[in-house]
Amino acid sequence: MLDWADSDGWQITVYLIATGVALLSWWREHRKGRDDPGLWPTFWLLSAAFFLAIALARATDLGGLATQLGRSEAVEHGWYADRRRFQALGAGIVGVGWLITVAIALWRVPARRRRYLPAALSMFTLMCFIGVRMISLHQIDGLLYRRELAGGQFGAVVELVLLAIAVVLTAVPPPTGPSVPLVERPTLRV
Repeated sequence: MLDWADSDGWQITVYLIATGVALLSWWREHRKGRDDPGLWPTFWLLSAAFFLAIALARATDLGGLATQLGRSEAVEHGWYADRRRFQALGAGIVGVGWLITVAIALWRVPARRRRYLPAALSMFTLMCFIGVRMISLHQIDGLLYRRELAGGQFGAVVELVLLAIAVVLTAVPPPTGPSVPLVERPTLRV
């Protein structure tokens, strides 16, 4: 059913669609931005740049090149035999970094920017997933590339699901409420 999900062509196409959706969201908010100072249309431009960068990286196999470069460095410097320990450390750092970043974002993002938080977290999760996949730890690769989910490669299906979530959160405008002032002003009681 999802055997097409393994195709780089389909994934590049979906990333390019995500780029277009982010640009459309930027245009929509840019027009409204003059009326609502709580809007931050630049977020959608940054999102479009992220999606486009991933599409270009997929089209040029930049991830494979980075993995091969890391492998060559490990062989050249003599620690290729112990690479699994370093790969596990790298995957662990990405995982802990994701957890800490999400916790801090949920705790510290100002109220006027919280409407962008779901989209930002979905894109950051996608970025971390791609990073862990590039580390190419054998045990993780066994799950991502040798298992199937609904007829497609598990890793490709997970990436497309994460991308679909990011696209939906980009396409559906976050609710806008009354603008939140930057500093709460105390009221005077007479």
